[in-house]
Amino acid sequence: MGRVFATATILGSDDRRSYEFLVDTGATHVGLPQEEIDELRLVEIPNGAMLLQTANGVVWQKTYWAIGEIEGQGFVATVTPAPIPLVGYEFLENRRFRVNPVTERLERVPDDEFAPPYQL
Repeated sequence: MGRVFATATILGSDDRRSYEFLVDTGATHVGLPQEEIDELRLVEIPNGAMLLQTANGVVWQKTYWAIGEIEGQGFVATVTPAPIPLVGYEFLENRRFRVNPVTERLERVPDDEFAPPYQL
């Protein structure tokens, strides 16, 4: 499978910005460059540092609240600093999205389809 991107908008204190997020199958949350987090004035989660496994090892990262919209669906998410805009596959699955490996596009899971398998 090649690179898959998802367009999403993040609402800041005084601004809203759209990003092309790279879908990261190994991630669980949303990542944005620190300068974007700062410019949007996202609110840091008090005592919300998160231990993350990265390509450079295990690191503690500050976390921030973000409100946004992806494919017409609103969300509240935990955001951590990342080198580029990333959206975790678990985040997408929990909102009933999946990646179509043939078209390399994000698609909604139909309401009558049971997915992902761990949701009961």
